[in-house]
Amino acid sequence: MEFNFKFILFTKLFLILNLGIIGFTNVGSLNEDNRLKGKKLRELNEDNLTTNPLTEWNINYEKTIQYIKEHEGFAGGKPYICPGGYETIGYGHVILENENFTQLSLAQADSLLRVDFNKAMAAVERTIQINGSKKLAIAHFVFTRGIGTFIKSPLKQMIEKGEDIDDEIVKWCYYTNVKGERVRSQHALNIRNWELKLYKKNS
Repeated sequence: MEFNFKFILFTKLFLILNLGIIGFTNVGSLNEDNRLKGKKLRELNEDNLTTNPLTEWNINYEKTIQYIKEHEGFAGGKPYICPGGYETIGYGHVILENENFTQLSLAQADSLLRVDFNKAMAAVERTIQINGSKKLAIAHFVFTRGIGTFIKSPLKQMIEKGEDIDDEIVKWCYYTNVKGERVRSQHALNIRNWELKLYKKNS
């Protein structure tokens, strides 16, 4: 009887230990499964960040805005005369007859720039079927040269035909100064080269 009682106790203890080991193993397996699932989910999210067109578009849009700020300058937020002879303020905003800007903060200049650039993009969208970084590049061209110039230019026709625009776009580095003279600008040439690089990103 005593032997049976000890045998039963030993058996129960053995079962408890086995169940504990199994439970611990299962918890470990679950943790490992969750870790792997978490890794896969993280990798998936990282893939989305690098391939999601909307995300890529936003990145390129913000880079374009930043580029405009860098090459236009802020001029202390006060009006100035641009190389073309127009009264300008902020990041290249030409002051219209019905506008009375005397001073802009950085935030105000940023907002005004985005309004102007979005107008350029809208004009491009109404004029030509083009997407992604190509649209940003041509919108920047329109932002600096005007939609009328783009519509009349061989550049538009070449884009529509799918032709190479390398040689054509760099021709647009001239402006007419206040004396009516046609002047080649290295600054404008640098801008055209930047647009060409953005145009070729194909994103």
